[in-house]
Amino acid sequence: MRILHFSDPHFDLSLHTIPWRKWFGKRAIGALNLLGGRGHYFDEAEEKIDALRRFKESHGVELTICTGDYTALGLRAELENAAEIIAPLAQPPERYITVPGNHDIYCFDVLHGDHFREYFGRYMHSDWPQYAVDDGWPFVRLFDELVVIGINSAKPNPLPWRSDGHIPSVQLEALEHIVADPRLQGRWIFVITHYAARLADGRPDTPSHGLRNADAFLQACRGIKKGAILNGHIHRCYRTDLNGEGLCVDLFCAGSATMQGRECFWLFDVTPTQLLVHRGLYDPERKEYRLAADAPSS
Repeated sequence: MRILHFSDPHFDLSLHTIPWRKWFGKRAIGALNLLGGRGHYFDEAEEKIDALRRFKESHGVELTICTGDYTALGLRAELENAAEIIAPLAQPPERYITVPGNHDIYCFDVLHGDHFREYFGRYMHSDWPQYAVDDGWPFVRLFDELVVIGINSAKPNPLPWRSDGHIPSVQLEALEHIVADPRLQGRWIFVITHYAARLADGRPDTPSHGLRNADAFLQACRGIKKGAILNGHIHRCYRTDLNGEGLCVDLFCAGSATMQGRECFWLFDVTPTQLLVHRGLYDPERKEYRLAADAPSS
């Protein structure tokens, strides 16, 4: 099975489309950051996602995973726009899986209206709903030799200087039970969430930016015998060996598929006995994605 993992496309609408009543609190700070130049790095996000679609179709990808941050300010209009842009890549829908990022659940109004699930819920259904203990989380998707477990680590951060994540303890308890389910014996297990439990050098992220209960999350993953932890949030592509922490899996951060100068993704080839890993890059001259020249690693 060939799996494409990308993250953080950050589609944004013109600031002129933001209703005046939304120009308060954290969104006002976020909008100022966009005006200050941050938004420039994602100017071609829509075109790059279309290039990723072409790569997927020409390279026989069978399953696509996105670990969140479709938007800049978490507006309902942004989520609707992002869902429309992503739809051609997310075909067929049953072969596309996603979780929200912190920018998708930017403020509490997104939770109150359940806007992310409104536009992306079709990609988050569960084959084992009995394990969903926290408003649909975690979800479980079953494939021949692979199971994908979706965990929600994103939450609103009303304070402008905070962008940290947290996984509720009930989700972590359910994750431990899923991993221990005898029906998964021998399968590859991919756990997907937005926040990175570890940085490229193996250190935890800062308390104001990272996953606050990263250690508890990794503890819940210790029962995985073979598989991977997939995330985004950090706009750099990296792989972290977790063997030193008693885990049998590596962590793969997909960075951002659309950020100018840092475009990347991961491609996995899964067989019953082997996991081959390739890193993907963007060629700005050809305006297309390609695999890195280095040989695949297992």
